[in-house]
Amino acid sequence: MVLPLVLDLAAVPASEDLARGEAEFLRGNAHCDAREFAEALACYDRAAAFGYEDHVMWNNRGVALDGLGRHEDAIDAYTRAMQRSPTYEIAAYNLGNAFAQLGQFEEAVVAYDRALAIKPVYADALYDKALVLARMGRGKAAWQGYESLVRADSANAVAWTRKGQLLEELNKFEAAVDAYKAATSADANDGDAWTGLGDALYALERYEEAVEAYDRAIAIDPRDEEAWNNKGFTFFMLGIHEEALACYERALAINPAYKQAWYNKGYTFHGINRLEDAVTAYEKAIELDQQDEVLWNNLGNALYNLGRYEQSIPYFERALEVNPRYEIAWNNIGNALNKMGRHAASLKYHDKSLEIKPDFDYALYAKGHALDSLGRHEEGLELISQSLELNPNYDHAWMAKAESLHHLGRLEEARDSLNNALILNGAFDEAWVFRGQILEEMGNAFEAERCYEEALQCFRASLELEPENAELRYNQGVLLEDLERVEEAIDAYAGAASRTHGADALVRLSALLLRVGRATDALAPAEDACSRHPSDSRGWLAAGRASSALGRDADAEAAFRKAIELGAAEGRLELARTLRHLGRASDALTILDEMESSDTEASLLRADLHEDLGRAEDALSACDAALRISADGRDVVYRRKGGLLLRLDRPKEALAAFDAALGLNPTDPGAWCDAARAWRALGQEGRARKMLDQALRLDPGFPRALDLRSERTASS
Repeated sequence: MVLPLVLDLAAVPASEDLARGEAEFLRGNAHCDAREFAEALACYDRAAAFGYEDHVMWNNRGVALDGLGRHEDAIDAYTRAMQRSPTYEIAAYNLGNAFAQLGQFEEAVVAYDRALAIKPVYADALYDKALVLARMGRGKAAWQGYESLVRADSANAVAWTRKGQLLEELNKFEAAVDAYKAATSADANDGDAWTGLGDALYALERYEEAVEAYDRAIAIDPRDEEAWNNKGFTFFMLGIHEEALACYERALAINPAYKQAWYNKGYTFHGINRLEDAVTAYEKAIELDQQDEVLWNNLGNALYNLGRYEQSIPYFERALEVNPRYEIAWNNIGNALNKMGRHAASLKYHDKSLEIKPDFDYALYAKGHALDSLGRHEEGLELISQSLELNPNYDHAWMAKAESLHHLGRLEEARDSLNNALILNGAFDEAWVFRGQILEEMGNAFEAERCYEEALQCFRASLELEPENAELRYNQGVLLEDLERVEEAIDAYAGAASRTHGADALVRLSALLLRVGRATDALAPAEDACSRHPSDSRGWLAAGRASSALGRDADAEAAFRKAIELGAAEGRLELARTLRHLGRASDALTILDEMESSDTEASLLRADLHEDLGRAEDALSACDAALRISADGRDVVYRRKGGLLLRLDRPKEALAAFDAALGLNPTDPGAWCDAARAWRALGQEGRARKMLDQALRLDPGFPRALDLRSERTASS
């Protein structure tokens, strides 16, 4: 909407102060003409301070305020202008535009009617009134307004341009193209007509033609910020991203306060995964307009995509302050909570989104995925299936359905769901990985390997296009680690860690380095995680484990205590082990006693600690507790109990424990060696030798069996 700036004066000031006021007024007009609205407003304020106040100054002050997005203040200024000159149609028209900017359409129509009552053939007021009526859904009245406009100016190219704009407002884009072409035929130098033609062609997805139209507009007026901006977004839709960004820069060089160009710049950065740049651009747009819920939401999305889930939530909340019924923002808070593992807390946000829009397919999928993560697999599957009925073309929903079906043991159906995801998106790396895992479970190892190779090819192809995408590198690392391609996995995690703001890659990198015996190397990413993410307990756990492996038990103790302080329950077991290494068995037992529940590992560690303290019966009781707890791995517990009994010089009881271990796992050469030791303690060398022979049949090079045989030979 055009905001006319009046440059003439009603009267020449006589006094010195009024002369100064006039000078400030004229300077303000010059700034306004250059779209330097903040500077213009300061000039108008100084003019008023010198006593220079008339209806023209107040109108122009309103134009500056509108240019700054301060539409409510602009309304006050236009109202002051009308009070000074009730027949001032320009101020009435601008008042209508300010109301329209705020979405107060009824008030806008009243203001336009007031302008038209003063000047019945006021073409701009007729046109903008028609636009507002169209936005109010009053199409017939809008057309009647346009007919008045045609009668007033039927042979003018501007009339055709305005007809095109009204047709666009009514979503009649083919007819709008015809109207704009008629306008450009009538006046080939009408830049607004060429820009409008570009907009209509863009809406019809005729992007190359749209670019040509914007180029014609720019050739007529190289400072047409709207044409530059719209050309940029058209380039974005064509996938020509650097050209798009260059166009936004041209628009912003003309008008640094052009919110839409900042928004589109952020959106383009977002689309090409330059997320930090997107955040910066969105923040600039928000400085210009804090009442745009989409802007707040998109800024939150950029932070979310950076892995900064907790930091994203306040921006989604700001979107909801602007529009409490913005269902996308409600759902996005739920998504962020899900990413943080807070699935139960996420449900009320998904529910609120669905309360506003019951057929919101993405919210149905997101809530279903959260329920599935909470172990409510049937409920989750039902909601995900509903989302797919509404939108069967969403690959991630098919992936989520596969996960639910997998949890329910319905492997063939899970595989079929993944097939659908991959039909929609053949480059969906996570779906290829999951399909491989399911096929492995189904016993089809050959086809599973093919899936994993497809996934790796997808990662490679995607990373060629997006080399800075940390999430891609991280997921590639996870797959490579699972495939035991350790060095490649280390490189992938290191690449992800250098690009992401999350701790995941650093923690995985540290754990993998530790697993392959590179404890010194493992400590560096763990310490980096502690430094960059001090509130994430996983970094402190990783630092403690690396320090412990290096024999730096005091450092390990400090790291594990910090992890526990941050809520890491598993830190207690790690801390207890470290305290044992430090010779502080009593302190270690105190830490174990503080654990909410005791698992097999904790019970066995408790047994070791009691033995260290000379409490044999307590140690045996802890082993028995481990046997009561254990579902799997009971053979290991029996071996530990047998070893304790053997050290207590109770070989018969020890032998019974070792026999129990062998009954559970007769293919373990270590258990046969344990039994050999018990028989030897009982003086039964022949039986001991048979035990060792069996261990060596299972593993001819088993060192422990060879050592035990050598010991007997040396003593003979």
